[in-house]
Amino acid sequence: MVASMISLLALLVVSLSSASAMRSAAPASRIVRHPSARQACVMDDIPQRVDSGIKVVDRPDFVCSFEMPKKSIAEYGTANMKFKPVLVESEAVVVRYQLPFGLNAEPKGRVAVVTKDGPGGEKVGDILRFTTEWKQTQPGIFDVCKSLERRLDDSWQQCVSALVSNDGTYGDSIVLVFERPTPQKPSQ
Repeated sequence: MVASMISLLALLVVSLSSASAMRSAAPASRIVRHPSARQACVMDDIPQRVDSGIKVVDRPDFVCSFEMPKKSIAEYGTANMKFKPVLVESEAVVVRYQLPFGLNAEPKGRVAVVTKDGPGGEKVGDILRFTTEWKQTQPGIFDVCKSLERRLDDSWQQCVSALVSNDGTYGDSIVLVFERPTPQKPSQ
């Protein structure tokens, strides 16, 4: 019995040492260097360009604040917002409507764009960034761009649900935050 345990132990030591030798040799044999690895980034034999033509613009964040909608004497406080612009040149526009209200907007890619000027100040081409929403009895702020960027089947429906949650049950108004493109200045 002792002899069989010693032979089993010897077999185990030999197996472990040969397995570790194979492991230490395996990575070196799997490394494949592409001849142009230092010249360009290569992935799946398709050269990847570093310059995509997109210019990164370092812009300050938008900052705005507004009173959350209230119902009779119930006040919910002030919303202080700070968010990054999605356009190269734009301005933030805050619009408040008394309920009921109307808004003409539709999803275009990863943003919701106004399709018809409204009486509250939104203009064709404005991007709807945020809207107030109600979850049960608590007000909140719904990020429209974040929802649409997820590209889920119901992303637009989530935006519409947030808008229609402002039905007058808990608040008497709705606040919409738009990003309005501004004309680009000519290069000199």
